[in-house]
Amino acid sequence: MGISYKKLKEIQNRQITEMSRMTPDNVKLYNQISTIARQSPADERTQEEWILAAGKAIVQAQQSNKPARELYGPDLEKDIYMQLGTGNAQPNVQSGTNTGRNHSGTVSNKKNNASTVQHANHDNTSESAQRTPKWYVMIAWAAISVVLLIQGCAGLFFGMTDGDTEPFEHISLFSLLIAAVGGIALVEMLRRLAARPDDQGEDKHVMPKVNVRGILIYIVIVVLVLFVGYPLRDKLPVFYMAPWVSALIGIVGLALMRPIFGQKKQA
Repeated sequence: MGISYKKLKEIQNRQITEMSRMTPDNVKLYNQISTIARQSPADERTQEEWILAAGKAIVQAQQSNKPARELYGPDLEKDIYMQLGTGNAQPNVQSGTNTGRNHSGTVSNKKNNASTVQHANHDNTSESAQRTPKWYVMIAWAAISVVLLIQGCAGLFFGMTDGDTEPFEHISLFSLLIAAVGGIALVEMLRRLAARPDDQGEDKHVMPKVNVRGILIYIVIVVLVLFVGYPLRDKLPVFYMAPWVSALIGIVGLALMRPIFGQKKQA
């Protein structure tokens, strides 16, 4: 099963995040099991998703004050290969009937747990990749904050140079709406421009293609908003706002983005 370049980098970035939460001893263990997993016959996607799941399990054990090494059997390489579903690639190990049966049951449980965690991680990743209403509100929030910050800074600059600050002391509701819609359209165009054809599992080395259709759709949306809303510009409210107030609101708006829209870290 192939893996896209975008998906691969996403998983590896999450692996680094998990590793940053580990103690030095657990980092050494994590590097060791990562090396073993990547040398297994399993496909690349299975390897990377298992490594991510293993990192989460180590962090969880660490938070519970449990030795992370106890998550694996005495033969670390054999245990990892079994969890990856490539146990047959390892040489058979002689053991007593009862011991072998118990070890097999333990490995089976670990494998099932790892598979469950991997499936949950995949679902969480797919869900986080979706664009929710909160995502679009965040973009609109950022766009309006940037517009207010630029207008405020420009007004302050002209005020210090004895210029005319009157154009920077008023802002219309129409301008704010255009900033919000335009910001969303711009981000979506850039996202679609950067979209790769391998997101569905094709070769990660395939060159990216421009999603012309998606870009045109968002350009049409922006144009429609402009043409429909422009005649209403004089009918919509216009607010007086001193440049320093505008700049302050822009700074506060940008500063509040992470507390309001940021995702809380999960253990």
